[in-house]
Amino acid sequence: MIRLTLVIPFLLALVVFSASNQDPLDMWLLTYSWKSSAGVLALIVAAVAFVMGAFCLWAAELVQRRRARKAEQRVRELENQLAQAQAAVATRVAAPAQAVPVSGTVVPPPAEDSL
Repeated sequence: MIRLTLVIPFLLALVVFSASNQDPLDMWLLTYSWKSSAGVLALIVAAVAFVMGAFCLWAAELVQRRRARKAEQRVRELENQLAQAQAAVATRVAAPAQAVPVSGTVVPPPAEDSL
């Protein structure tokens, strides 16, 4: 919304400027020269600036999309690891503990060496 309040008056001023400046002027760039009105030149400059701004925005968005794809891939990997860990814990809990055979003999603990 803020962008519209800034862009619309600028575009209106640009259109009014280009409509009021229709007299052809001699334009030159280094050795190349041509005749054009100041209004048309202002519209061309505004269009080039718009295209350059759109390209810069696209390039920045491309970097952010690449980072987002990598982050989503990492989240998927971590979710898979979590699911595997949960499955391993569930199978460990669900499996009955192996019974240790009890014999009638008692094994004494190892003797400590005392000096």
